[in-house]
Amino acid sequence: MPIKVLFITNNESLKSSIHEVLKNNLGIKYLIIDNFELLTSEIKDNNYTHVISCNKINDALLKNYSNGITVPILALINETETAENSTFKTAKLPLTYTTLFSFLSKTPILAYGTLESYAMNDPEFITQVKGLIIEEFEANFKEMPQLIINKDLTEIKSKTHQMVSKFALLEMNDSFELSKEIDLNILDEPEKQLQNMAYLLVDIEIALTQLK
Repeated sequence: MPIKVLFITNNESLKSSIHEVLKNNLGIKYLIIDNFELLTSEIKDNNYTHVISCNKINDALLKNYSNGITVPILALINETETAENSTFKTAKLPLTYTTLFSFLSKTPILAYGTLESYAMNDPEFITQVKGLIIEEFEANFKEMPQLIINKDLTEIKSKTHQMVSKFALLEMNDSFELSKEIDLNILDEPEKQLQNMAYLLVDIEIALTQLK
């Protein structure tokens, strides 16, 4: 997309857990701020895709600062707390990668109009094509991290080139553009495009949850 998460908390323990949860996933951009008053300006000035926040900081409540925020919001609550705004998704502390990824995966990133047109609305053909895409995405999600570590640029270029059309079929427009950039430039801009590949892997992981 790529994913970019704005975290809001003044709890040092939670800040540490956020860093720990995300330390092995370089494909998720994030920033941590420590008060709600910065929320509107951060969302306005940066391309955040999601907000994850403590429901309450000192005596301030998230609901009083979220008017007009259109990106998905997850409110983190403790065992005894109840979120006071039912429009938020909520999750119990502590934050885990499972909780984070489940929240990220709720935002639709694909559509089937182009695929249905390509398959002439034949349900069996649609299912067959989806199955082939799933197989390709699963294989790349499994193999690509090691290719990135090895900086195997030629193989990454080859695999990415094959995925470009799949992103187009699924109307994953941001992923389509990013995959084209990687395919065209990875040999000349390896460091930048290896990072872009890490971003693309998150899109692939989310797409796999939505394809099944």
